[in-house]
Amino acid sequence: MKLNKVILSRCRQFIALWTLAGCLLFLVFCTAYADTKHTICFYNPESNINNYALLKKEFDKYLSDYGNFEFQPFSDRKAFEKFIAGKNDGVFLLSSWHYQSLVRKLPIESVLVGVSEGKSMHRKILSMKERYITSIDSLEDIINIDSLEGKVVASSGSEDYTRNILVQMLGEGKKNIVDSLKILTVPKDIDALMAVVFEMANLALTTEQGLAKLMAINLKQYRKLRHLVASKEILLPIIATPKQPDERVNLLLTVIEEMGTSLEGRKKLKMLGIDGWKRLSKAERISLEEQ
Repeated sequence: MKLNKVILSRCRQFIALWTLAGCLLFLVFCTAYADTKHTICFYNPESNINNYALLKKEFDKYLSDYGNFEFQPFSDRKAFEKFIAGKNDGVFLLSSWHYQSLVRKLPIESVLVGVSEGKSMHRKILSMKERYITSIDSLEDIINIDSLEGKVVASSGSEDYTRNILVQMLGEGKKNIVDSLKILTVPKDIDALMAVVFEMANLALTTEQGLAKLMAINLKQYRKLRHLVASKEILLPIIATPKQPDERVNLLLTVIEEMGTSLEGRKKLKMLGIDGWKRLSKAERISLEEQ
């Protein structure tokens, strides 16, 4: 009888210990999940961000009102690609040019595209000093491209991105000319244009919006520029997700999509050079595949 009581007591102790252990493990799991932040991973070779700490601070502040989300900017392409490889707890904010490269290597898909002044596409313009052309629609290759060899190009994009776009604009047959160019990286389009105006660079690669901004603030300087050639239309930055996003990724996607509907959201988006987001249309998806 005593033996049975001892055995029963030991069994109860054993069960209690296992129950406690199970509760502790469950608590640890729940805590770990609660502490897991879903992330907006950002890298854009089209823009030269000069204050990543401020960018992160402003976006983190905005996102914290909607859940356990954070913004993680990257200045290095390889570090960005290594970080997002196999990542399922976040979304990826990147240029359409970079997306085309990544989609061949990673299981991601494009969902949203940035919007600026009601447009989801823009063109790059190559400009130099000397001549003013009144209509952007009349842009054409009006010089001997070979004469550009060894010149300095000011651009707010990364060197890889700038050379890639220039090859698209000037043609694969002129890759040797593009390779000979020296790239001067500057913070913004306006800096690239002023570098040409004040002869710190021979050429500027900017967006149409950059040229429009210079024309609005300094028409005299704008008229000193000669517009040489325009790129085909390029989609603005893309938001991509993992192929199989979880519920919190979908929630984060909704938060991002609605940023343009609030004053605070628009302020943050202005730091990226856009006004809002929209779902990619079928035509835009086709354009993305063809770029």
